[in-house]
Amino acid sequence: MVDNNTMMAVLMVLEDTDDEQDTEDPIVPLLAVLATTLEGHEVPKVAEYSETVVPLYDNQRFRRMFRMSRNTFELICTYMKDLPEMTTDGAGGREPISIEKQLQVTMWYFGTLDTIDRIADRFGVSLSSVIRIRDKVTGAIVRHMKTKFIVWPQDREIGEVVDQFSQRNGFPGIVGSLDGTHIQIRRPSDHGQSYVNRKGYHSLQLQAVCKLDMSFTHAFTGYPGSCHDSRILKNSDLWQNGLQMCRPGNHIIADGGYPLRKWLLTPFRNNGHLTREQRRYNYYLSSNRVVIERAFALLKGRLRRLLYLDTLNIETADQVARDNMVNIALIQDHEAEGVLRRNQIARDLL
Repeated sequence: MVDNNTMMAVLMVLEDTDDEQDTEDPIVPLLAVLATTLEGHEVPKVAEYSETVVPLYDNQRFRRMFRMSRNTFELICTYMKDLPEMTTDGAGGREPISIEKQLQVTMWYFGTLDTIDRIADRFGVSLSSVIRIRDKVTGAIVRHMKTKFIVWPQDREIGEVVDQFSQRNGFPGIVGSLDGTHIQIRRPSDHGQSYVNRKGYHSLQLQAVCKLDMSFTHAFTGYPGSCHDSRILKNSDLWQNGLQMCRPGNHIIADGGYPLRKWLLTPFRNNGHLTREQRRYNYYLSSNRVVIERAFALLKGRLRRLLYLDTLNIETADQVARDNMVNIALIQDHEAEGVLRRNQIARDLL
């Protein structure tokens, strides 16, 4: 019989070796399949891991384990303690679970591909507690804290963001880089085919805008993998409010999968006859736009659960069938303004 002290010692040794790799790896999604085959394997519960082992972690190890610094972790706990739904968790007469432990459980879930069984074993709680805690903490973050951490730049900050992008290669007026990424999921029970993306696997899409420092300023998610980038954009609030959000003279940059607008600049389509200034424009835009791809890679590297969500509990895809009808005259008018701005910038980059 393995005692708890031995188990905790083994865990700390394993964490030093297994968690050194904190970068995205194409093989990681396959581990989710392997993990599901281990669900029936009995592992002794580790008593007081959260209460006894975690406090011994130095800052570097704490960040590896929970994907954030200890200071950030404590800040989130402080926010949560003021939320009515985030009372200490305790069900069925069990001892209440502290907010700190609930956040640890949730971050472990999102930061690893461990099964619910293994997370329950590590933290010494039941399977149902892991699921309940995950849903409660995630819901609280979305409802109350999203606007604290994903914030569109305002006033002076917009000018600072524009200056930071401009200092890279002189491309003016950039307030953010836009793109989408696929989050692989298990085949949903309803409308499964709608979630198959162009690469052949089921996914949800995350659309986001980020600054040069890779911090996200806007996020929109929930659409099936089969939806085109431009369709997702047109169903987001960014489509309706983009011009106002960017402020006069500024714009978001994106790849050619998005429509050209006065506030959304895309590359010139390469038809084999681009001028020198058009090629330069495309190069400068691309070198700035790549920051969003790096931001997604960082996000999935830190929160590895986003590499594969093994769940059937997602919203039905029926709402996706509703298209926003856009007046063709309005589209043409906005695109004409985008063409003029794009051509002017291409000339000015000489």
